Amino acid sequence: MKKILLPKQNYVFLFIGIIILILLIELSMRIKLWFIDGLTTIEISDFLKNNLVNYVSFTFAVLPLFLMELVVPNDKTSQDHKLGILFWIISLQANYFFSFISKGALNYFDIGSIINLSFENLSANSIINPLLINIFLIVLALLIFDFFYYWFHRMQHTVSFFWEFHKTHHSIVNLNSIVSYHHLSEELFRIPFIILPLAILIKIDTPQIALLSSFYAAYGQFIHMNSKISLGSLRLFFADNYYHRIHHSIEPHHYDKNFAAFFPIWDILFKTICLPVHNEFPKVGLTSESQPKTIKEYLFHPKPFKKRHKSLG
Repeated sequence: MKKILLPKQNYVFLFIGIIILILLIELSMRIKLWFIDGLTTIEISDFLKNNLVNYVSFTFAVLPLFLMELVVPNDKTSQDHKLGILFWIISLQANYFFSFISKGALNYFDIGSIINLSFENLSANSIINPLLINIFLIVLALLIFDFFYYWFHRMQHTVSFFWEFHKTHHSIVNLNSIVSYHHLSEELFRIPFIILPLAILIKIDTPQIALLSSFYAAYGQFIHMNSKISLGSLRLFFADNYYHRIHHSIEPHHYDKNFAAFFPIWDILFKTICLPVHNEFPKVGLTSESQPKTIKEYLFHPKPFKKRHKSLG
């Protein structure tokens, strides 16, 4: 494993940058809530209202990251954001329908959790500060989610059927906070492999901490962000855009590395970690596939019964 070596002056830059980014995310989330509150007063159908909430939530989650990419870009060839917006609109609409499927499955099979951790029960019987309990429960929830996500993600890279859908995401060469879409079917596949197992295993009841919940809402876009702002050496504990960039790299020694979305501990335990060296921000994409440029290519890019190509990129 290569060590992360950063010049001392970079730590100051990274610290200031990440503080500014967190504040921008928090401000954006507060504005988002203001917009959503305004939507509740408009007399429109629930279907349209829920869709607008999805689009508003995504917009304000990605906006601070987009601003950081404009101000402090890393790869200047990855600054084209146009196609990402169109494909995300389609994907978010599909995700809205898939959420009904997952809720329906949970209700139909009357699925309950084996373990139920309640913030109120724990805080009422504990001498530990309630804020610390809340943070612990949020981290625990993300850690367990990331375990299931890690193995689902590895399956996407090893089972040819699922790879054919996941390769849409990996074909992107101008990877950034907006151009980081997945094929719309991926959310459907997460239901049996992530959502249902999690629902059966554990339910964690945590009140919202604004700062943490805001950062969580933007994390999926953050790890794809094309910016010099990162978590620095903290990426050994929390995945960031440099860490996840390795996963998308076209360099052969980076193939099938860094599957975790939040916590590199899973990559460490299962020996799939590859930490980026100083300022390593490799080119991304696939050597055998081009990224979709039209709606038709985006929707029908996957060929699930085709044999997987050995070259992932």
